[in-house]
Amino acid sequence: MKPILLSVMIALAALLSGPSAFADGKKLVLVVAKGSSVKNLSRGELKRCFTGEPVTIAGKALVPFNAAPNSPERAAFDHVVLGMSPDEVGRYWIDRKVRGQSAAPRSLPSPAHVAKVAAKFPGAIGYLTADQLTSDVQAVSVDGVGYGDPRYPLTVP
Repeated sequence: MKPILLSVMIALAALLSGPSAFADGKKLVLVVAKGSSVKNLSRGELKRCFTGEPVTIAGKALVPFNAAPNSPERAAFDHVVLGMSPDEVGRYWIDRKVRGQSAAPRSLPSPAHVAKVAAKFPGAIGYLTADQLTSDVQAVSVDGVGYGDPRYPLTVP
């Protein structure tokens, strides 16, 4: 098989595999600016925030930012947090647009962009994998459980 064709097939398989493109047990870590008063979110608040509902924590209105649409992080987040496939998420946002409701969270092109925006933009919240964390952001617990705890709920199966 020609190397270019093999590369295309591998890339296509990774895109189609969705959340399973992650290694087993990889964690998605919610991030905000270092020093933010946002320390914890419930799963319900997190889902509402990323499905267009206003969420205010510690006096701050949260502004969600997504990973790139075809990234493994985004597919995993949509699956674990929203309980939707990429197609279902697309239909959800089209339905909201037709009804004149709020738009989808802005997508950023790379984990580095997510970290930068979360670090600099007041109220911004995004997600990274644990190995993508930078010193400019702080992790947010989910339901009182930090990402270092084995019970952390944003672990990709």
